[in-house]
Order: sequence, then structure tokens, then C-alpha cells
Amino acid sequence: MIKNRIYLLVLLLVLTYSIQAQVFVSSSTEIDFFSEAPMENIEAVNKKSSSLLNTKTNQLVFQVPIGAFEFEKDLMKEHFNENYMETDKFPKATFNGNLLQGVDFGKDGTYSAKAIGKFTIHGVEKERTMEGEIVIREGVISLSAKFIVLLSDHNVAIPKVVVKNIAEEVLVKVKADYKPYEKKK
Repeated sequence: MIKNRIYLLVLLLVLTYSIQAQVFVSSSTEIDFFSEAPMENIEAVNKKSSSLLNTKTNQLVFQVPIGAFEFEKDLMKEHFNENYMETDKFPKATFNGNLLQGVDFGKDGTYSAKAIGKFTIHGVEKERTMEGEIVIREGVISLSAKFIVLLSDHNVAIPKVVVKNIAEEVLVKVKADYKPYEKKK
């Protein structure tokens, strides 16, 4: 009876470890965006985003706090949060999807990656396919991607008064370095 309990305990510990070892997190994911407009280019960076990668199921999740974007000018940040993104109503952007192509997470290398999932900005969810690159070096997983976001796809209105100041499409760049998830004690 005691042998069975010890065996069961060891089995549970091994299973718990193997499940945790398949989940990786990036708590300092960097999201940059660039908007080129005739009057003024707009750039911002967010280093307070997070991401989760499950290498067993290929699930990929990002969460981006909209209010954490930093701009060159305080007025740009104010307009971005209050007039365009309505950050009080829509405090975060998310992506929840799955990697489509096989990546050998146990082998060092550079892999082209494609993910499909639900991309939500400004409260509007769209099915998107994102392309990027995954680099694995000595067990460390890094992801990078860039893609275009059309403001009209997410009901982000541009007032006619400032239409020359804001582009209708925004280039977004993502960088994430993942570490194995460790359950907090």
C-alpha cells in the first residue's frame, strides 16, 4: 500500500514537471509600432506586454496593456489613449492562437513560424494569420514577428481634422524571449 502511494506521488511529480516544462512565458515582451503619415511619423514601444507559449499544444497567447505604450511626446500618448484607442474602455489587445507549422522546440535552429488565431484590438476581434520567426539557442526560445494592422479593421476612427497626421495602417513588431513557466510557491 505504501509502495503504491510512493509510486503515485512520484508519477504525479513527473507529470507535473513535464507539463510545466512545456509551458513558456515571456513577461517582458516588446511590442513596437510605427505609423508613417504625411505630417508626422508616430512611434511607440511597449515593454510591459506578456506572452505564453505551450510547446506541447502549439498555443500562443499575447496580452498587451494599451496604456503601457511609450511615445516620444506626452501629447501623442494622451491622444492615443483617449481619442483613438479609448484605453479606459479597451485596456488591452490580445492574440490567442496556435502555431501552424512544426517547430522542433528540442532542437537549436531558426524556424519560420505561422500562427492563426483571434486578434483583438479596441474591442474588435478578427481572425488573423501572423508570420514570424522562432529561434531556439541552447534551450532559449525567442520569437519575432512583424505585421500590419489596419485601423479600420478594429473600428479605430481617425477624425477628419487629423487625417494627415495619422496613417490608416500601422506596422507592428513583436519580440519575445521565453523562459520555462515556474509555478510560484
